[in-house]
Amino acid sequence: MAVLNTGLSDVHWLPGGARLVAEARAELPQKDGLAAAFTALVALRAADIAVPDQDEVAIAAGTVRAPVSLPAGALSRNDFRLPIPFAEKAAGTSVTGLTAAVRTLSEDRLAVVPAAGEWRASTVSDLLLGLWELPRVAVLARVDPAELGAPDTPERALLDYLDTGIPPLWTNRWRPPAPHHVLIAGVRLGAEGTLLSIVDTYRELGDEGVHDQPVEWVAAGLESVLLVADAGHAEALAQAVSYAGLRSAGVS
Repeated sequence: MAVLNTGLSDVHWLPGGARLVAEARAELPQKDGLAAAFTALVALRAADIAVPDQDEVAIAAGTVRAPVSLPAGALSRNDFRLPIPFAEKAAGTSVTGLTAAVRTLSEDRLAVVPAAGEWRASTVSDLLLGLWELPRVAVLARVDPAELGAPDTPERALLDYLDTGIPPLWTNRWRPPAPHHVLIAGVRLGAEGTLLSIVDTYRELGDEGVHDQPVEWVAAGLESVLLVADAGHAEALAQAVSYAGLRSAGVS
């Protein structure tokens, strides 16, 4: 379990997590409506698979863009290379579409296993625990930002949470009308609390797009997760899902 310092103290990065951070920061920000495509692009590039841009992933995933809702200070990014469909309603990216995009664009060099079920803090922790022995993994999460804490929560409050288990008072001010896609890349362990390092899609959210969140709040906001690893580790991904008491089949 590697402990690295990229601006966040004592982060235990998931295998390949630091590379995910680097690839995400190089690509920031997401293009309007392409949060899911952004996270998949980061996972692909971190696995040394060359993909031109977020547009390529969005088309492969069948993404339909929706009206944009931006965090404070973030700027719209609409430099689209490809014509991505737009709709006022029924927009987004499906789990099956994103799964297919990663498999197709990686030419099946990557395995993609969805995880769904009843999300609790213990469930999330167990899922991540099952991934530590892999050489690299990406955890793509679809979350409701309204359930998360403020990305700019002071470090002192986060350290207090690790010591006491009492979550910080700061809640997230950005509350988009639809769920958002992020990557879960690392863990900070304390005597009473556990923080997850979230790799986000806007530079303004956290430290250059990375912020820590109490595991309880991540669990409350989670809708679904995609686990991405080298194709030879598909069974290990499925075992991690099963170990956490989640299901990997029948997700749409």
